[in-house]
Amino acid sequence: MRILLIAQEPPLSPERVVTGNAIRTDQLTRGLAAAGHRVTHLWHSGHGPATDASFATRDELRDRLLRHAPDLCLVCYWELLDFIPFELEVPVLLDFLAPRPLEELFEHPERVQSQLHRLRINLTKVDRVLVGHARQRELLLLTLLDAGLDLREETPVDVVPLAAEPAGMPRSVPERDGWVLVAGGVDWPWRDATAYWQALEEAATAGAMPAELVLFGGSYRLREGDPAQSDHPVSARPLQPYADFSRFLLSRAHIGLELARENVERRHSQSFRALEFLRHGLPLICNAYLPIAAQIEAYDAGWLIDGPAELLPLLKRITADPDGWRRKSRQASRLVEEAYGPGTAMQPLLEWLDRPRKAPHLPRAREAPPSLAVPPPLTRARRMAALAINHLKNRIFRVLQARFGGHAADGVVLVSRGDLFPADHGAAVKIVETARGLSRIGRPVALVTDDRHRWWQLHDGELVPRPFPLWVRLASRPAAWVKLLHMSKDIPASNAFLYLPLSDNSFYWRLLHAGRRIEAGVIQAEFPAYAAPAIPAAHVLGARVVLVEHNVEYERLKVQVPELTEEQYQRYKSIEIDLCNRVDAVVCVSDNDRQRLAMDGVQPSRLHTIPHGVDLEQFALPARASMRAEFGIGEHEPVLVYHGTFSYAPNMQALELFASELLPRLERRGETCHVLAVGREPPAVSPHPRIHLTGSVDRVGPWLKAADIAVIPLLEGGGTRMKIIDCFAAGLPVISTTKGIEGIPVVNGEQALIIDDWAGMCEAIRSIIHDRERAHALAAAGEELARDLDWKAIARHYAELYESL
Repeated sequence: MRILLIAQEPPLSPERVVTGNAIRTDQLTRGLAAAGHRVTHLWHSGHGPATDASFATRDELRDRLLRHAPDLCLVCYWELLDFIPFELEVPVLLDFLAPRPLEELFEHPERVQSQLHRLRINLTKVDRVLVGHARQRELLLLTLLDAGLDLREETPVDVVPLAAEPAGMPRSVPERDGWVLVAGGVDWPWRDATAYWQALEEAATAGAMPAELVLFGGSYRLREGDPAQSDHPVSARPLQPYADFSRFLLSRAHIGLELARENVERRHSQSFRALEFLRHGLPLICNAYLPIAAQIEAYDAGWLIDGPAELLPLLKRITADPDGWRRKSRQASRLVEEAYGPGTAMQPLLEWLDRPRKAPHLPRAREAPPSLAVPPPLTRARRMAALAINHLKNRIFRVLQARFGGHAADGVVLVSRGDLFPADHGAAVKIVETARGLSRIGRPVALVTDDRHRWWQLHDGELVPRPFPLWVRLASRPAAWVKLLHMSKDIPASNAFLYLPLSDNSFYWRLLHAGRRIEAGVIQAEFPAYAAPAIPAAHVLGARVVLVEHNVEYERLKVQVPELTEEQYQRYKSIEIDLCNRVDAVVCVSDNDRQRLAMDGVQPSRLHTIPHGVDLEQFALPARASMRAEFGIGEHEPVLVYHGTFSYAPNMQALELFASELLPRLERRGETCHVLAVGREPPAVSPHPRIHLTGSVDRVGPWLKAADIAVIPLLEGGGTRMKIIDCFAAGLPVISTTKGIEGIPVVNGEQALIIDDWAGMCEAIRSIIHDRERAHALAAAGEELARDLDWKAIARHYAELYESL
């Protein structure tokens, strides 16, 4: 195969100071030639003489490509991809041994982002990448994906480490000639070994240095005789020609050092110096964080240290055991021969070259032409009519704004679903208690629902119904007609009511009236669809819009509505994401929901987390003393409690799990437990004789306090579990599945026990029944957490959000 190797520098000359890149290029060239490939070496003329084998521009490189007609291009440094044509017909292989953007991070941090952008563009030209070790491979995957390479069938990255062959064994006898340590290379900002050399210099000054240290350093242009030298036992020498450096290692040195302060570049580096030391039979002292450290330890080819303080004591132990050093010297040579020999190191590349191929790329989205399209005449006429109508609407808007706008203050209008009274389900409790909490901290508050006849004005927690004037009703389309049109749309019947504002224009007029009456500065939409009328109403009122996400609704629908089609799911997702991005702020009840919305396209700056609250006052009431008598429960029989709305499928599923899993298992273990199921819309018949259904209750607190343990075997659902917070406030020990306590900031074993298998949950229930001290500790910790979630505190979080808008 004809391979065009495109490098920074001319072929390696042993009589010159060489770079790591030159050594790597030489190894690749020799390895490929040994495998029977014909390699032509080109280099950039900025790093070597200008000849027919060099290039300085894209045009010159294109000329060389046409002249040599290679079967494959091997690019030995990623910046040289700048010169490679896009969409080259032959495969392009990139050797990415040095993660240059990580080096740039320490040299010019202000350039990192532009360098990463440059790398991304250049990687679009590449079909396969060579790296030095597995860490570099993982580092590169997301960048390759971002560059458009399709990684689904194959990862186009091969680990081809620096190759080397044993150069011989140390000829110097350390007991006779004195121990010599060697280190060096170009001093780069990302390779800071100052602390290690300072430790040895201090030891030398104190006369405690057991060996001579020779540091080869400086720039690549230095030669022997340059003035950068100091006296024994720590001496600095300039970089040597490659052959001279090799002779020094064989004739004088005993131990190689590869040490530096830990950082992200060092953790992903591959040092040619370390390999040079090893191939000359020098065991290596290196940092334990380096990629090569695992092999050094496995082969017993050196020593690993974590910091400068370990270096001097280690050297004293080494110099006291010359035979141990000789053993490690032999192991260093063995490591190179077995793990870094050209045949072994080059094997992944040679296998790929048996069948080289262009890499598949991800499909690109279709782009529209950069010109205005002209629609057909009839369509154009319709658009012109629509423009005229919009002009009329704008005139009407200005009239409405003059009538209703210009009065925005600190009032808050909450707009939501109509099933809020009685507040015996999670959404109703949250909405009503949020409104009450806001009114108790001095905010004028209005509550608008799908009730067309009245709205509620709140003052210090009290709700007062207010009628809508006649003009609001006249401006709205008839309710029966609106609902008929709405229900005929492609929407699951069970959840159609949550999307009614998308069809009912009366919400807009009712929001204008209520907002004007309380001088609203904020309209708060509870559930996504209610933001649809809130946005235009806020424009008239000069108010802000906050959308409260009780759940990520499209995800909830996907789980709870089996008949939901993929097309419906995508449609509701688009509606919800669009509305979130059109309001001023989106409140999530948990960080889980916030993360989901951010991942799906909501601007992160709009997202905020404010959890559910709890009405602590109702939990100050006494427990329902008659509960056991009402349901025929024995005085010493434990009562487990679960509360929720049982028309909600996940809650009904939890009830069935009590009947089929938990109660039978507990009975087999000798526990006659009862379950108190508190909440509205219970099933017509209890699924188990010891599951007792209360139906809707005015206050949940006394019922919860009458139980012994709260158990939440919930497997599905979204948002934050208000039932958990209520149980904490009731002073109950809580046992839950992971899903059941999702979104609540608890530590397993402190505020609650979180268990996801039924046998383990039953054992936990038995433990709490018989260990009252543990039960009390759990309950006390949960109660402490609930105290921070009082509705007044939650209302203050909302008020802080309003002030920030």
